[in-house]
Amino acid sequence: MAKFLLVDDNEELLEVQSAYLSANDQTVVTARNGKEALLQLDGGNFDIMVTDVIMPEMEGFETIMTVRKRFPELPIIAVSGGGRVGATDYLSMAKSMGAKTALSKPIAPAELLHEARYILGESTADGSA
Repeated sequence: MAKFLLVDDNEELLEVQSAYLSANDQTVVTARNGKEALLQLDGGNFDIMVTDVIMPEMEGFETIMTVRKRFPELPIIAVSGGGRVGATDYLSMAKSMGAKTALSKPIAPAELLHEARYILGESTADGSA
């Protein structure tokens, strides 16, 4: 079991991913932007953070760079559906700033859990990482 911090300005996406992860015995805390994420990180001990790249108030790049400085060991998964330059460019930039991996939206909750387990070195029910 891992403790996730999910950061995204899309409430529906947060609800779906949170419900799936919780149903699969994960602990989930959510934040709607980088500022909220940093407040949550200060108050809790998380195993992994999943953050959108494009958000209001404090976007994902700034969030990733700040988390890297303050919590250098915390694995980060960056996610993006793109924008003006496309998801691939944003995700590549997120990895260069310290994200462990980067995934294009839409992301199935099962895929997100699989990636998190792989990063955390946990095995899945079928024996794979």
